[in-house]
Amino acid sequence: MKKLLIAAALVMLAVLYAGYYEALEDGDIETVVFIKEHPTFQMKFYNIHANDGEIRQVEHLTDKERKLIIGYCRYRLGIDTELKTQNDVEMCRKK
Repeated sequence: MKKLLIAAALVMLAVLYAGYYEALEDGDIETVVFIKEHPTFQMKFYNIHANDGEIRQVEHLTDKERKLIIGYCRYRLGIDTELKTQNDVEMCRKK
């Protein structure tokens, strides 16, 4: 019973603190795993910079893309942003 509780706790920690996104590398899709800066149950993230060759302009982002980037910035990089300027988009580009 004790081992089961320990295993359940480790799984919960992995869910809360591990995340991933998919990136196009050399023509192949690779899964990039990372440790989150803040705990959340969300595990899959979207890094807009991992797949686009060109930088998206902040004024051309859809509401969905904006939310995805904000989530990635917060949980992957630890950056809280409202994504209002192009500089905010660039700040979220860091690896």
